[in-house]
Amino acid sequence: MSQFNNDGGQVLRSVSESLRKLIRHYIPELQAESAVVFDSPGEIDSQDETKLSLYLYQTEINPYLRNLAPSLSRQAGTDSQPAALTVTPSPLVVDLHYLMVPYARSAELELVLVDKLMRLLHDVGQLSGEWLSPVLKRSGNEQIAIVPDVGSSETLRNIWAGFPNHPYKLTKLYTLTPVRIPSELSLQSALVTESDLAYRNRNLP
Repeated sequence: MSQFNNDGGQVLRSVSESLRKLIRHYIPELQAESAVVFDSPGEIDSQDETKLSLYLYQTEINPYLRNLAPSLSRQAGTDSQPAALTVTPSPLVVDLHYLMVPYARSAELELVLVDKLMRLLHDVGQLSGEWLSPVLKRSGNEQIAIVPDVGSSETLRNIWAGFPNHPYKLTKLYTLTPVRIPSELSLQSALVTESDLAYRNRNLP
């Protein structure tokens, strides 16, 4: 018998939502509902608005946690159903790479936003506790590290080349890792509770 996870397809969105919640809480200039957006810099045309592009631009499978063993748990029996073993396949573990690009009415205010953002993600170096959405907690994500990436000038140039007709802006790169996406399928097998042993006495030669 199989059972499906009801949170399928919601983990990545929940990571971005949790990160946005953290940033909006601690940076007053970005507390407006529309101040932190998931749009790419190529989709933003901001003149006088104060905004932060929190753009998930790449996902990668985490090579170190790729071959986690499946988990085995016992499900108690009922009057109508025998006890069973539930095998939960190992989750897909990924690293999420974000661009964070501030927009404001002046370059000076953008520098202030970057200053506050970097300090925040230094002081609060992980999503955990109250900053995790219920979806993330249910899917086994008790702690997600927020790791700054040192992007080379070539990396940043290649990224911004994908946004034609948009001038380069100050950009910070961060990776959130590890993010567990549970398998939707768990398998159950009835437990063996009784067995009959047949013994045949044979005359040995």
